[in-house]
Amino acid sequence: MTAPLIYVESCPVCGDGLCRIRVCITDQRLNGCVLCDECEAVWTDPSLQERVSRKPDADDPQCPGCGQSLWSKNAHWANIGEVCLLGWYDRVRVVSAKEG
Repeated sequence: MTAPLIYVESCPVCGDGLCRIRVCITDQRLNGCVLCDECEAVWTDPSLQERVSRKPDADDPQCPGCGQSLWSKNAHWANIGEVCLLGWYDRVRVVSAKEG
């Protein structure tokens, strides 16, 4: 069974990607942010009001909560349970693999 696709909306920066919830776990704490799966723009939450500026020398986006790479081994696309723990479930769209 394939996990559902969880996203906020199409990316307002590039127009090509989806703004998806990315989480990382550090020191037993769940950190969450929104990451475009195409251009890697980052926001602090699903309102997409506060976009995070990337450092010019950064090779990859960093978590606004802990500063680690959003592509590190401690980070992944959020599942529904993690979205609920962040309190963001009412701000996302969930598409099952069958709906595609």
